[in-house]
Amino acid sequence: MKIHKKKRTYKRNIAKIGISFSILLIIGGIWQVIMEAKEMKMYTPVGEVLDINSHDMHLYRLGNGNNTIVFISGSGTPNSYTDFYYLQNELQQYAKTLSFDHAGFGWSKSTDSPRTVDNLVSDLHELFNKSNESPPYILVAHSLASLEAIRYAQVYPDEIQGIILLDGGSPQYYVNDLEIKSLILNRFSAILRVTGINRALGNIGIKLPFIGENIRYESLPEDIKNIDEAMYYKFIGNNSNLDVLKHINENAKIVIDNGYLQDIPLLILSSDSGNEWEKVQLELLNWSNDSTQRTIIDSKHYLHWSHKEIVVSEIVEFIKNISNNY
Repeated sequence: MKIHKKKRTYKRNIAKIGISFSILLIIGGIWQVIMEAKEMKMYTPVGEVLDINSHDMHLYRLGNGNNTIVFISGSGTPNSYTDFYYLQNELQQYAKTLSFDHAGFGWSKSTDSPRTVDNLVSDLHELFNKSNESPPYILVAHSLASLEAIRYAQVYPDEIQGIILLDGGSPQYYVNDLEIKSLILNRFSAILRVTGINRALGNIGIKLPFIGENIRYESLPEDIKNIDEAMYYKFIGNNSNLDVLKHINENAKIVIDNGYLQDIPLLILSSDSGNEWEKVQLELLNWSNDSTQRTIIDSKHYLHWSHKEIVVSEIVEFIKNISNNY
């Protein structure tokens, strides 16, 4: 008899815990929706918003000069303005700098157009046209954006003065990459976002994801931190990123099938992430006849934040070299 009572009590306690947890998740979800709406009203676009291929795209320009540097953010980066904030401010004395938000991130609206690499290139080319920018461009691409930068140079080789990859992967790496692991991380991040768990963790000082975006947050000025945090809470693990991840293998194959970059200058700045990643970086060397690779010791994947001064100096030197030869 006592055993049956203990079992009933145990089941009731489990039910109470489940109900309490569900209520907390509902409250967290409501909190997330309210705060998203509030933050998007508070933090209006810094720069311009243009109609590109039937959806709004955000563009931020800073600096002057004979060279034009275009920053391309990696997969899932919530906001390009905050991610390239330091680089744009430091490089504005050397060149005109541009950053933009991919569709569905930052101040750019989402689109129904699949996130194939050719559609990404089409968006960027149209952004240049609508903003009255003129080539040639130096593309600076982080992480997965290496595919976008290389593909742009394949389609519009005469518009590209050079390419700098910030811990980008090679097309050979991405064509074999297991998309499922990225998709699982995306869905996990989405659950944390929509339930408000991400926001709750942030309020006690725990910044996700674990791949290094917290390095950027800690390095930003206080007013820019607020924008970065709001963008992170709104976009991490969203469906726009999911669409990008679903096309990784396909996009890499398109790049591989369309050949190498011939003599377009290519600078590969790599994180210190072990022998396997070093092999991937060395694969990138073969994508141009004029290529250089450097591994930055003790750096992280977001090396433009973990070692931002070194990255700036490398970009400045790259500009000087190609300007003398162009």
